[in-house]
Amino acid sequence: MSTPVSAGKNDRNMALFYSAPIPVAVMTLAVPTIITQLINIIYNFADTWYVGRTGNAAMVAALSVSMPLFILLAAIANLFGIGGASVISRALGRKNPRYARKTFTFCFYGGFAAAVVYAVLIILFRSRLIPVIGGDDSSYPYIYDYMFWTLIVGAVPTVGNVLCGHLVRSVGAAKEAGFGMSMGGVLNIILDPLFMFVILPPGNEVTGAAIATCLSNTAALIYFLIYLYRHRDHEVLSLSPSDFTVGEEIPGNVISIGIPAALATSMAMLSNIAANYLVSDYGSAAVAGMGVAKKINMLAFNTTMGLTQGVLPLLGYNFGARNYDRLKKSIIFTAAAALGFNLICTLCFRTFAPTLVAFFIAEEASVSFGSAFLRVIALATPLASIVYLTNTVFQAAGRRFSSFLLSILRKGCMDIPLMFLFKSMIGMYGIVWATPTAEIGSILVAVFLIRLMVRDIRRGDL
Repeated sequence: MSTPVSAGKNDRNMALFYSAPIPVAVMTLAVPTIITQLINIIYNFADTWYVGRTGNAAMVAALSVSMPLFILLAAIANLFGIGGASVISRALGRKNPRYARKTFTFCFYGGFAAAVVYAVLIILFRSRLIPVIGGDDSSYPYIYDYMFWTLIVGAVPTVGNVLCGHLVRSVGAAKEAGFGMSMGGVLNIILDPLFMFVILPPGNEVTGAAIATCLSNTAALIYFLIYLYRHRDHEVLSLSPSDFTVGEEIPGNVISIGIPAALATSMAMLSNIAANYLVSDYGSAAVAGMGVAKKINMLAFNTTMGLTQGVLPLLGYNFGARNYDRLKKSIIFTAAAALGFNLICTLCFRTFAPTLVAFFIAEEASVSFGSAFLRVIALATPLASIVYLTNTVFQAAGRRFSSFLLSILRKGCMDIPLMFLFKSMIGMYGIVWATPTAEIGSILVAVFLIRLMVRDIRRGDL
């Protein structure tokens, strides 16, 4: 069995990886991440709920169609954050903290540089992007303002917040990572009504929501920077330029795992764009209904995401340490928790769909569209939970091709073509039936890839 690589509080964090009971380890690592995801959902809900009180479908649609570009910032954070967490946790499992430290530093500076590049690209092309992502004449000005505050001014804080959360969690500091990321969500909930209804005049609710998001993520990033400065003597959490390197295969190891993670997020963004584009043929009410349905379903998807992202360091450490028995038990426990939760969500979403949608927007047509969309999308949540966990296993184990293949198949290669096909066959509601159909296909691929991984482990190839 592996032994700890650090001392004191760091040792207690690391003990979660190699000696704590499986349920304790999984919950200790995952609960802060799940809470973070739930708080983030609440502030996304708050944006939609507050804007929905205006009764302006164009404003609600603006938040919905802007979301894919905002998600791209999460993709950048995942590229360096999840890729880095995988490499760091496996390095610690192999008792190589020096390599983990250099990986941490590369990911930190690399993620910030990528965020700056993204912001510049948005500045240059945002006027051309708006029609592409589903904006129309009524929603265009609202989307334009939202993009400025969240995607240009807020690019670095948004990426930095999520990136630091992944990297800090990779050394077992799940509570500290969860607090920092949750703080941004809590501040957003508090600042939303202040900027939307007090500071800014009526008609600027979308701009107020965007400013609140930008300021909240900035505050969270400042927390992480202070935390890292205070722990600058940590064996892994180093921001020293002397630890930065593009050698030792660090960029390749990080990016090869990070790209599938970023692709999973990016493909989800492309899927949302395709859905908004196809649904926009039926008007702003349909787009608003789609946006609300997806936001409600985020409760299931993001909770599962928090669970799986939380256990990634645990899986990666034990894979690096070749403790396959503990790895297997951790996967089984996590799968049972994820599947059980998502089955409950499916039942609730389908039963109470009209009530849930009407909570966010009272406009009758939007409620009708959103309820129908939600009942279909909800069928995909239990399936998606298994796919999420399978992909996390591949990321933790460094199975680059398997993670890449599953990422592009689930969102993009399967569901987008199915949206167009089903729409041509059965009309508007065919667009949402593509989601559960694609998840079924992804499950079949995931099972096949897991069997290949198990075979390689038994052969000693991993």
